[in-house]
Amino acid sequence: MSSNKKISDVVLTEMFRLLNNEKHVGQIADASDLLFIKDGNWLKDAAVIDMVFARKGAWDVCLVFAHYKNPLQFIIRNITRCFSENKANATAFYMKKDAAKDRRGILEVSIKDLNICNN
Repeated sequence: MSSNKKISDVVLTEMFRLLNNEKHVGQIADASDLLFIKDGNWLKDAAVIDMVFARKGAWDVCLVFAHYKNPLQFIIRNITRCFSENKANATAFYMKKDAAKDRRGILEVSIKDLNICNN
Protein backbone atom coordinates (compact mmCIF):
# COMPACT_ATOMS: atom_id res chain seq x y z
CA MET A 1 0.00 0.00 0.00
CA SER A 2 1.40 3.34 -1.05
CA SER A 3 1.73 6.12 1.52
CA ASN A 4 1.78 8.82 -1.18
CA LYS A 5 -1.70 10.23 -1.58
CA LYS A 6 -2.54 12.53 -4.43
CA ILE A 7 -5.24 15.20 -4.52
CA SER A 8 -7.06 15.44 -7.83
CA ASP A 9 -6.69 18.54 -9.98
CA VAL A 10 -10.41 19.31 -9.69
CA VAL A 11 -10.22 19.42 -5.88
CA LEU A 12 -7.07 21.56 -5.95
CA THR A 13 -8.63 24.02 -8.39
CA GLU A 14 -11.73 24.35 -6.22
CA MET A 15 -9.62 24.82 -3.07
CA PHE A 16 -7.56 27.57 -4.73
CA ARG A 17 -10.73 29.30 -5.97
CA LEU A 18 -12.23 29.27 -2.47
CA LEU A 19 -9.01 30.55 -0.90
CA ASN A 20 -8.74 33.38 -3.45
CA ASN A 21 -12.34 34.45 -2.73
CA GLU A 22 -11.84 34.22 1.04
CA LYS A 23 -10.12 37.59 1.14
CA HIS A 24 -13.42 39.27 0.17
CA VAL A 25 -15.52 37.50 2.81
CA GLY A 26 -16.00 39.51 5.98
CA GLN A 27 -14.38 42.57 4.51
CA ILE A 28 -15.65 45.76 6.10
CA ALA A 29 -17.41 48.09 3.68
CA ASP A 30 -16.54 51.74 3.45
CA ALA A 31 -19.05 54.13 4.96
CA SER A 32 -19.68 55.59 1.50
CA ASP A 33 -20.78 52.18 0.19
CA LEU A 34 -23.75 52.08 2.54
CA LEU A 35 -24.66 55.76 2.56
CA PHE A 36 -27.77 55.27 0.41
CA ILE A 37 -29.23 52.90 3.03
CA LYS A 38 -28.43 55.19 5.94
CA ASP A 39 -29.95 58.18 4.17
CA GLY A 40 -33.55 57.09 3.78
CA ASN A 41 -34.77 60.31 2.18
CA TRP A 42 -34.64 58.72 -1.26
CA LEU A 43 -37.32 56.23 -0.18
CA LYS A 44 -39.98 58.92 -0.42
CA ASP A 45 -39.28 58.96 -4.18
CA ALA A 46 -39.27 55.19 -4.50
CA ALA A 47 -41.59 53.08 -6.58
CA VAL A 48 -42.85 49.95 -4.84
CA ILE A 49 -42.81 46.64 -6.72
CA ASP A 50 -44.21 43.45 -5.23
CA MET A 51 -42.60 40.05 -5.82
CA VAL A 52 -44.23 36.71 -5.06
CA PHE A 53 -42.25 33.56 -5.73
CA ALA A 54 -42.32 29.90 -4.73
CA ARG A 55 -39.54 28.64 -2.50
CA LYS A 56 -39.29 25.42 -0.50
CA GLY A 57 -43.00 24.61 -0.66
CA ALA A 58 -44.21 28.07 0.32
CA TRP A 59 -44.69 31.48 -1.27
CA ASP A 60 -42.40 34.34 -0.27
CA VAL A 61 -43.63 37.92 -0.49
CA CYS A 62 -41.04 40.67 -1.00
CA LEU A 63 -41.29 44.37 -1.72
CA VAL A 64 -38.75 46.17 -3.88
CA PHE A 65 -38.29 49.89 -3.28
CA ALA A 66 -36.63 51.47 -6.35
CA HIS A 67 -35.91 55.16 -6.88
CA TYR A 68 -37.97 56.34 -9.84
CA LYS A 69 -35.14 58.47 -11.31
CA ASN A 70 -32.36 55.97 -10.60
CA PRO A 71 -33.94 52.49 -10.74
CA LEU A 72 -30.62 50.78 -9.99
CA GLN A 73 -30.86 52.24 -6.49
CA PHE A 74 -33.17 49.79 -4.76
CA ILE A 75 -33.76 47.82 -1.58
CA ILE A 76 -35.50 44.45 -1.36
CA ARG A 77 -37.38 43.66 1.85
CA ASN A 78 -38.78 40.24 2.72
CA ILE A 79 -42.29 40.70 4.07
CA THR A 80 -43.72 37.29 4.87
CA ARG A 81 -44.08 33.68 3.80
CA CYS A 82 -47.47 32.21 2.91
CA PHE A 83 -48.48 28.62 2.24
CA SER A 84 -51.09 29.55 -0.36
CA GLU A 85 -50.42 31.35 -3.64
CA ASN A 86 -53.71 33.24 -3.45
CA LYS A 87 -52.97 34.46 0.08
CA ALA A 88 -49.44 35.49 -0.97
CA ASN A 89 -50.78 37.49 -3.94
CA ALA A 90 -53.38 39.19 -1.75
CA THR A 91 -50.77 40.00 0.90
CA ALA A 92 -48.42 41.42 -1.73
CA PHE A 93 -51.20 43.55 -3.22
CA TYR A 94 -52.21 45.10 0.12
CA MET A 95 -48.62 45.55 1.35
CA LYS A 96 -47.70 47.30 -1.91
CA LYS A 97 -50.78 49.50 -1.70
CA ASP A 98 -49.95 50.42 1.89
CA ALA A 99 -46.25 51.11 1.19
CA ALA A 100 -46.82 53.10 -2.03
CA LYS A 101 -48.80 55.93 -0.48
CA ASP A 102 -47.67 59.07 -2.23
CA ARG A 103 -49.59 62.32 -2.57
CA ARG A 104 -48.22 62.94 -6.05
CA GLY A 105 -49.61 59.67 -7.38
CA ILE A 106 -48.13 56.25 -7.87
CA LEU A 107 -44.47 56.26 -8.87
CA GLU A 108 -43.48 53.58 -11.37
CA VAL A 109 -40.27 52.11 -12.70
CA SER A 110 -40.15 50.68 -16.21
CA ILE A 111 -37.76 48.08 -17.57
CA LYS A 112 -36.84 50.69 -20.22
CA ASP A 113 -35.43 52.90 -17.45
CA LEU A 114 -32.67 50.36 -16.82
CA ASN A 115 -31.14 50.77 -20.30
CA ILE A 116 -30.23 47.08 -20.52
CA CYS A 117 -28.01 46.12 -23.43
CA ASN A 118 -28.49 42.53 -24.60
CA ASN A 119 -25.02 42.20 -26.14
